[in-house]
Amino acid sequence: MAPVAHGVESLLDRMVSFSSQGLQKVDIQEHFLIVKELGEGGFGKIFLAHNRNTGQRMALKVIDKNRSSQRSFLREFSISFLLSVHPSIIECCGSAFTTTDHFVFAQELAPLGDLLSMIIPNVGIPEHAVKRCAVQISSALEFMAAKGLVHMDVKPDNVLVFDQDCHSIKLTDFGLAKVKGTVIRGKCGTTSFMAQEMCIVEISDGLVADGSLDVWSFGVVIYCLLTGELPWEDAIPEDVKYKRFVEWQSNFQMHKFPETLTKVGSGIWWMLGDLWAIDCTKRCQPSEVFKYLSESWKAETIRQGDEDPIEKSYYVQSHEPLCEASHLNTSQDSDTTFRSTSGHLVIDTSVSEFDITPEPQKYNMAEALIVFD
Repeated sequence: MAPVAHGVESLLDRMVSFSSQGLQKVDIQEHFLIVKELGEGGFGKIFLAHNRNTGQRMALKVIDKNRSSQRSFLREFSISFLLSVHPSIIECCGSAFTTTDHFVFAQELAPLGDLLSMIIPNVGIPEHAVKRCAVQISSALEFMAAKGLVHMDVKPDNVLVFDQDCHSIKLTDFGLAKVKGTVIRGKCGTTSFMAQEMCIVEISDGLVADGSLDVWSFGVVIYCLLTGELPWEDAIPEDVKYKRFVEWQSNFQMHKFPETLTKVGSGIWWMLGDLWAIDCTKRCQPSEVFKYLSESWKAETIRQGDEDPIEKSYYVQSHEPLCEASHLNTSQDSDTTFRSTSGHLVIDTSVSEFDITPEPQKYNMAEALIVFD
């Protein structure tokens, strides 16, 4: 393991040890007014809460003790706290505690939910917003890499939004994060966003966690934001869209151009080609996107006419999002459902003045299979 990675592993161990000593069991209702549920995932839920002592609104990540060990919980809390100094990473409030059935820690509240809830199917979001998102996510990923960490589940669900035009977005959910150099013995993350080497990983061989895995996912996120759809379902030879993309990577002069790239601007074909380099050692850094900010990222056919239909439809509030909004990592086996034991949490529906987060909406696409290691 590289010196930087070894250093961050040691630091996390110390942070977990320190946090475990001060982890207190509290009555959540005594300290927080629970306003509403914001999201649900494989290991717990996110609630919009109002701190009774300070009056601060925040998001409480509530993790089922039956689905996570104390060490795993404290490790995620420590990673979140360590990274939260970056302006494009969600702020961890530094408060972790337990209840009878749950582990809990507090984060800043994102008023507009996540990026996924903003994506219009087969349309995406405006180009200027995509570029802002790309710049901020790029910065967050390079900061993580400098700390010796790999997110492992970069996707629109895990990017929180603070304003309609995406001037401020923040990467969140570090439940699957790994220290660089960690050997992964099974698939980890969300299938459609996984790098091709992760899609075919064998338990016997394993895969070394590296920032190039996040770079690939970052490219898929950009594509989703631009088009409102996925470039392919799985980065495997059996997937026709992915197979044709690989053929293009191998022969840029081929006559049969991959359908995937026809849906984005030709000025960023090479950018996506570098983000999705089949050989992970040749994959570019996230900051590669800066070289292409002057290019048109949307497909040229969309820009015909006097009015851009994407810009026009972006602010229509009745649109169906690509997927259900969530503050929480939904990385779980598709046959697994979260069985909540949070019946002790009483949601007070009379305090709607605190509720500024839109209700999650259902999506009209088949959800990608999600797996975890």
